[in-house]
Amino acid sequence: MSLNILIAEDNQFTAAQYDKILRKYGHNVTITRDGSECLVKYWEKLKKSEFESLDTTPFDVVVLDQSMPKKSGSEVAGEILDASPTQKIIFASAYAFAGNDDKLLGEKIEFLQKPFTLNAFVQKIENK
Repeated sequence: MSLNILIAEDNQFTAAQYDKILRKYGHNVTITRDGSECLVKYWEKLKKSEFESLDTTPFDVVVLDQSMPKKSGSEVAGEILDASPTQKIIFASAYAFAGNDDKLLGEKIEFLQKPFTLNAFVQKIENK
């Protein structure tokens, strides 16, 4: 099953690795370089998907790095969840959450601590 995946990762090498492995498994991948660009892509796709169905999210999974330029992963997650409360989000980050970010760790948000293998990354995304 092909998934639509939005990734925000400011490290170009890491983003390229994510893109390569996920495409190898047949997924559609959109890579963004920072939190602001991620939100732009999310809103663009959300507007298109609103016409298809009210209960679907524009992406099957959103993968966020916590420490990014312009907007942090937790800021991006908060804005996405305000608009789409059922959006599945995975934080792929070396940084732990600050105390006030605990509210984000609900049932739709998962955390993958860096470093991790690309296989572990794919398994987390595909829920295996």
